[in-house]
Amino acid sequence: MERGTMPMSKNKKILLMLAKGGATQSDIAAALHVSKRDVSAGAKVMRECGLTFDAVSSMDADAVDDMFFAKEERRPNDAYLRPDMAALVERKKMSRKLPVKLFWLEYCERAAAEGKLAYAYQTFCEMFADAAGKMGATRHFSHEPGAKCFIDWAGDVAHLTDKLLGTRTKVYVLVVTLPFSDKFWAEGFCDMRQKSWQEGQIHAFEEFGGVPRMWVPDNAATATDRAAAPRVTLVNREYERFAEHYGAAVLPARVRRPRDKSVAESCVDLVERWIIGPSGEMTFYTIDEFNEFCAEKVAWLNSRPFSAKDGSRDSVFEEERMHLMPLPAERYEMCEWRSAKVAPDYHVTVDYMHYSVDHSLIGEQVDVKLTSSSVAVMHGGAVVAVHPRLHGRKGQYSTNVEHMPENHAALDDPWSPERFASWARRVGPETASAIERVLASRAIVEQSFVSCRNILGLSKTYAPALLERACAKLNAASALPSYTGLKNAILAIKSSDAEERAKGRPVGAAGSGELVDRAKSAGRLRGADAYKRGGE
Repeated sequence: MERGTMPMSKNKKILLMLAKGGATQSDIAAALHVSKRDVSAGAKVMRECGLTFDAVSSMDADAVDDMFFAKEERRPNDAYLRPDMAALVERKKMSRKLPVKLFWLEYCERAAAEGKLAYAYQTFCEMFADAAGKMGATRHFSHEPGAKCFIDWAGDVAHLTDKLLGTRTKVYVLVVTLPFSDKFWAEGFCDMRQKSWQEGQIHAFEEFGGVPRMWVPDNAATATDRAAAPRVTLVNREYERFAEHYGAAVLPARVRRPRDKSVAESCVDLVERWIIGPSGEMTFYTIDEFNEFCAEKVAWLNSRPFSAKDGSRDSVFEEERMHLMPLPAERYEMCEWRSAKVAPDYHVTVDYMHYSVDHSLIGEQVDVKLTSSSVAVMHGGAVVAVHPRLHGRKGQYSTNVEHMPENHAALDDPWSPERFASWARRVGPETASAIERVLASRAIVEQSFVSCRNILGLSKTYAPALLERACAKLNAASALPSYTGLKNAILAIKSSDAEERAKGRPVGAAGSGELVDRAKSAGRLRGADAYKRGGE
């Protein structure tokens, strides 16, 4: 149906198909979903009035209906009970699963109770459809330039292909639309998480060169949170912070098929037909390849002239550009929030990395704001420490000297090779030698600090003499000392000492480092030469 034309009446359609010819009355009834009686009445009108195709085409709907029925006959018949269609349509809106046939059966019972005739089911359905169409009438919305943007994920998805396996993964397309000019931005992502949701909008605003005052997102989980209160739409806190950075307000779209965002729906449909649809006949191996194709299509669609009005999306956008708010000086950086407790070493641990805070906060619960480049620790709503975010090997420390107690700050380094070497010398020379080899085993000496601390801690769990003897055994075997190896050696020494005491023998001197050769008292086997012929 052409834009701007009125819907054609049922009776006019019947006359036009009869005037064309080439179809039986049964075929016409089936094609138009009308009764054969109506088609027969139309044929009678054609014969009596001598109508041609051109004559019927020029007639309006009322004139055609007047030819089928006299005006008096089309007035409501008092013998029939008139159903309250407005109330029935409202009931249907409240519960879409209620069948119209249930309404008709209730209507028939009420008509019988009141002693009146009831309309046939088909007539009742036609009356219901007419009332629903009138009550569902829409209006045209006039949008203010630069005031709003609509944000939604496309319903259809594109795909990426794995070069090796040939498997396909989904690509979800985000569409951001300015309703005044219809200019839009579309971009593909491998997921629909918060990071992708925000990144797509950042790219759209940078493409527009400004930011609308109000954002109207779809009711996605990345934008709204309705779990806490049914039928109440709350803006997602992370998304709210994102909008505050740009100085915009978030007004989520109404749920249940809103009709005030038709511009967004039409742009999403445009993306699905002109970008996602054609992409199904192409092969993309990376998301960058798809987005390059997508950007080309978006630029072409924005520059393409409108079909029903002058100009294009790009030309109308030039009028809208000046009404957008300016972009902020810095790009929004997505952040995560964690809760942590300050450890006795005045550090908080996040993602296996350690960041210092003032030692006075030991034992306190703090909030940690994480971005890709920084870590901010907050206590009581105030920032108490900021560190560059650590990446890579787990267990790294970022320590600010100002956060240390005075006795710690007086040391050049609270954890240093000198401190571990001094501690080891107090245990014994074999332990000192073992610790020196552990410190020398790593390209970055700091990576050995945890091992040194664990090894020397055995002197507190067990007697220092046992640690010294265990280090002597590993040093003699040229094995690299480790916490587990030394602990097992200490347990073996303790077991051996217990056996010697049980036999009344003296145990080995601590720190002697001598290994007992049990083979001296064991049997010997002669070599292979002893078994040669002629050998002794």
